[in-house]
Amino acid sequence: MPIVAEYLRHWKLIIGAGFFSLVVAILYLAIYPVTYETMARVEIQENNDLMSTGSIGLGEAAGVMKSFGLGSLASGAGISIEDEVLTFQSSSLMSEVVSQLGLYVEYTKPYNFWYKMYGEEPVRVTCDPYLLTNLHESIKFKITVTGNGKIRIKSKTKKETHQFQFDSFPAVIEVKQGRFVFTRNPASSESSFKINVEVFPPSWVAETLAKEMNIEDYSKSSNMIEFTYQDHQIQRAKDLINTLIAYYNIDAYSYKKRTGDASLLFLEGRIASVMSDLSDVEQKIESYKLANKLTDVQFDIQYYAEYMKELKIKIIEIETQTKLLELMDDFVKDPANRFKQIPSLYTTNSEMESSPISLYNVTLMQRESALKTASEDNPSVINLTMQIDMLRESVFQMIEKAHQSMVLARKNLDDNEKQLLRKMDAVPEQERIYVDYKRQQEIYQGVYLILLQKQEEIALSIGHEIDKAKVVDAAFIKKKPVQPRKLYAAIGLILLTFIISVSWIFLKETYVLLKEELKRTA
Repeated sequence: MPIVAEYLRHWKLIIGAGFFSLVVAILYLAIYPVTYETMARVEIQENNDLMSTGSIGLGEAAGVMKSFGLGSLASGAGISIEDEVLTFQSSSLMSEVVSQLGLYVEYTKPYNFWYKMYGEEPVRVTCDPYLLTNLHESIKFKITVTGNGKIRIKSKTKKETHQFQFDSFPAVIEVKQGRFVFTRNPASSESSFKINVEVFPPSWVAETLAKEMNIEDYSKSSNMIEFTYQDHQIQRAKDLINTLIAYYNIDAYSYKKRTGDASLLFLEGRIASVMSDLSDVEQKIESYKLANKLTDVQFDIQYYAEYMKELKIKIIEIETQTKLLELMDDFVKDPANRFKQIPSLYTTNSEMESSPISLYNVTLMQRESALKTASEDNPSVINLTMQIDMLRESVFQMIEKAHQSMVLARKNLDDNEKQLLRKMDAVPEQERIYVDYKRQQEIYQGVYLILLQKQEEIALSIGHEIDKAKVVDAAFIKKKPVQPRKLYAAIGLILLTFIISVSWIFLKETYVLLKEELKRTA
């Protein structure tokens, strides 16, 4: 209490400090630009794997695919909201938004560093994309336009300064960093003005925006992402969030289309190969029928077909799956396809989601997503690459085991067929040969229909551009401003008054004590 009473003796000083603090608080409330919070929400849509889309019922192909376990295979990858948030915050995506909106240029009026202009600036600065890509330092410009239309521009970097004069806009200047074009903003009517302009590398601005913008999942049980950003320029905040979402959707569709185009290219080559084989078999059937003068073979071998129907269906299934395995084996062993998704043309019914092929494709998608925010030298990317190589060996082994299983199953079916044929020695040899040809024809037809259906599904999928980030709430402004805050001004007023008063009294008393001590020692 004595200490408090001692300080209260200096009530005039406290009132003076309070008055000074009040002036500072009023200046803060008056000068600091009114800042609002902008918010938006999106829902991330789950995209199925293009190479394992569901059946659309193309006649016989749907039935064949169902019997082979190829009917409705989902990607099994799901959505990682954390990965999507990192993609929104990635430097590449943010830099695209910064370049699109011109946020790499900062316009401020002299002695007003808090307020950054957007849309109402009297002059605009543009530069070519190559300059922005190779810009590694900021460049400041001081622009003065007099009433008679004369233009003075002063450029400044850490190492050099240049001055330019022009009679009218547009003004083009060439400096070491590149070429800059200054034009009048049609929306501004100012005839004479001074303005400070600073051009930054877009990646710098993108880094700052990624820190200032809050992007997080709305809840752990949903696919919703929420964006919040504070800015005194309402339109700039709305444009920033809306453009970020738009560019995210563009990049997502571009990736989906690239994947789809690669899948279509793979299928087109296989379809052409199967069509060639099918054409050869049909020509052999036609030549064989002409050479042996066969007319109504189906009627002649009707009794054979009845007994062999079930066996024939199994042989066709085995042959078709063997052919599909061969197609997949050729695709997987090609070094050029190391980081391409393996088409799910063969899948067992019990291992749709846990098969090596499914795990391999999921790991490829994770690596592709990681490369959006990191380089190939990143430890996480290297780890994913090692996983892919290990899974690729598992795929080799799975295909080899499946092929051996098909060979064994085919051998058993052939043995059963030979036993039946020995009991049916009345069947002419030419009819047996004809049956073999027809069986080959049906095998190629089944493979062709499967590949054709896959091609149609992928074409339909990439033909419909659906936003991956569905906008639930477009960018909107909250009602109450977040800056300047009266509470902050009041707290600052009290703290500043206390600090000034205590500091002054403490320094004064310390000075008096030192003075007395000097007198005693003297």
